[in-house]
Amino acid sequence: MIERGQIEVIDNKIRYVGPRRQFEGEVVNYGDATIAPGFIDVHVHGYAGHDVMDPDTDSIRHIAEHLAARGVTGFLATLQTAPKDELLDALRRVKRVMEGGTSGARVLGAHLEGPFISRNRMGAQQDFVREPTRKELGDILEAAGDILKIVTLAPEIQGGLEAVKFLRKRGVVVSAGHTDASYVEARRAFEEGISLLGHFWNGMRGIHHREPGVVGAGLEDDNVTVELIADCLHVHPAVLGLTVRIKGPEKVVLVSDMIKPAGLPSGVHTLGDRTYSLEEGLIKLPSGIIAGSSSGLDEAVRNMVEKVGVSLPVAVLMATDTPARVLSLDEKGRLEPGFDADIVIMNSGLDIIETIVGGSTVYRWDG
Repeated sequence: MIERGQIEVIDNKIRYVGPRRQFEGEVVNYGDATIAPGFIDVHVHGYAGHDVMDPDTDSIRHIAEHLAARGVTGFLATLQTAPKDELLDALRRVKRVMEGGTSGARVLGAHLEGPFISRNRMGAQQDFVREPTRKELGDILEAAGDILKIVTLAPEIQGGLEAVKFLRKRGVVVSAGHTDASYVEARRAFEEGISLLGHFWNGMRGIHHREPGVVGAGLEDDNVTVELIADCLHVHPAVLGLTVRIKGPEKVVLVSDMIKPAGLPSGVHTLGDRTYSLEEGLIKLPSGIIAGSSSGLDEAVRNMVEKVGVSLPVAVLMATDTPARVLSLDEKGRLEPGFDADIVIMNSGLDIIETIVGGSTVYRWDG
């Protein structure tokens, strides 16, 4: 923390960070507000009635605009289990949006969650689960080009380890999620290149004192980073805190995992061919299965501070620097000279009052 600090921005880059000093140019004084790096959400499917899988590019742009209000300056458009053609089309749409730009948070790439997951751990994913093949993986990479940043899969399924090796050789971060992997299977997967665990604790085999499972393997391995949904509904605050203490904040990424009904009023919503119930921040399918989160990264940071008890710098680090390092983004995630001017300003209640992307304001609270 820098008390009475100052950040100087020229064009879209940070030039200076430190104590207040004389500056020739426009000066904005935010008083006692907190200035922090912009949040990076590596796992978000949708928001405010829009989804990355919607058959139009406008939905992704709407998501980008809404995410800016949650302090997000960059995100991975996250796809879910679907037929092959739908996935390929969605990847092409994400690519077009990235090429054309957005008026809110920037799309930093795509995150493919499924379809190569365990049927035992499908959660709310639709039943288009299948085994990975070299042909489909090749088609996915061809459609995505260099925008595919993360693939979440179950390494224990048939062809899973081969898929891990195939993707890692092509620079894709491979995450284990929706997986029933045992401890031994998880350890083997880490050796083959898995470096991330998707929405840790959720959608995976839990820890047991005689079978540590993928959770135990992930807690043990210092080379593995874990995602946490910090809405305090998917994971209890005590477990959130325990995870941070064991892993360290440099190995924890806060994610929203928000889906289409997030941001809508409480109640029942039929969106496309699916019906959701949104009550007290939790989104469920009619079967009672938790379908996803309705809490953004601003709430995740606030919860980690107010309900879990970590310091604000630690909470912010898990929403900024750690995800940037996972994605190998060398100029994002920190307030340092030479870094992109992706910045959020928060009031004393940790509400987002302004979001700046590349030196330009994309959201300002009018409250």
